[in-house]
Amino acid sequence: MSERDELTAMVNQQAERQFRELMTPEAIERASMGEWLPALWQQVEDAGWPSALVAEAQGGVGLPSGAAFDVVRLSGYRGVPLPLAETMAGRGLWTAAGGDPGLVADRPVLLGVGAHVRAPALRLDGGTSSLTGETGSVAFGGAPGALLLVQAHRRDDAHALVLLDVQKLAPRPVRALSFETPCAFSLGSVPVPPDHCQPWDVRDQRALQAVGAVLRSVQMVGAMQRCLALGLQYAQERVQFGRPISRFTPVQDMLVEAAAEVSAAVNAASLAVDHWRPAPTPDGVFAAAVAKSRCGEAAGRVAAFIHQVHGAMGFTQEHVLHQFTRRLWAWRDEFGTEAYWNHQIGARACAADGHSLWPMLTAL
Repeated sequence: MSERDELTAMVNQQAERQFRELMTPEAIERASMGEWLPALWQQVEDAGWPSALVAEAQGGVGLPSGAAFDVVRLSGYRGVPLPLAETMAGRGLWTAAGGDPGLVADRPVLLGVGAHVRAPALRLDGGTSSLTGETGSVAFGGAPGALLLVQAHRRDDAHALVLLDVQKLAPRPVRALSFETPCAFSLGSVPVPPDHCQPWDVRDQRALQAVGAVLRSVQMVGAMQRCLALGLQYAQERVQFGRPISRFTPVQDMLVEAAAEVSAAVNAASLAVDHWRPAPTPDGVFAAAVAKSRCGEAAGRVAAFIHQVHGAMGFTQEHVLHQFTRRLWAWRDEFGTEAYWNHQIGARACAADGHSLWPMLTAL
């Protein structure tokens, strides 16, 4: 086993143990009511996971991206009701772009994408600027943290990361299937101090959305793995007509198909993680599109198969299964649906000539 593999295994063990201990029946019930759990967040913060992608020189943990994203997967597997994935990515992006680590320390960082924001006064060369408009739906919008946006600068088509204080914004509740209490924010000429705006070396307005797509893809993988484990356990324990239902061919077929979907999702998400960069490249955005599209499709099928295995039992409030399938259904839509990302994939394929398509796919 290589040194990196040993590190990943050690990180997995620590994260799995802590997330399992954190998800008490009380925490699950309170999160299901849409509550923000500050004590739960503080325990995760104390463990250092939110700063996993921040370099050690900037006060972070400095984990390799593979190990850090395995923590994201485990948070999906355990149904951790915190914006841990967003904060890990947000802090990593902000500090890598040269932002002050102190502005994102000790608080959640949310990703504001799919936003309709006008920024005619936004400047990258000093001076207080302002943003006007309204964001799209932001998960955990009620958390007392920071909101990270990306804006194009009209002068030279460069991009900037903009950091806003959530508590200074006007939230509007948004209905959603998950428990993560999403909000949209009104940005009524919100002032942006110079140190809250950092140039970001990307040439694609979808870059921050692609970051969120990778996060949700990896979280969906974790949640699907948990659903599959629950389905296998239930099929072995549930006895019908004198034998476990796992011995009935239709149930076996559903579990096999669910396992195949999970495997495909793992491969797609791994592709996106391999292309992870603090400033996404065009290939990184493309890999994120592939991952979000394939993982979203798999999530719908896995949820359907595992609920069929459980029958009506899995839909009850008392059963743990819906804690993961509801998140899967919600995560499919966040940071771009399958239809949205399939359109982006198709546009890139059509923009290339016929001889370029296969090399483009095999190069991923």
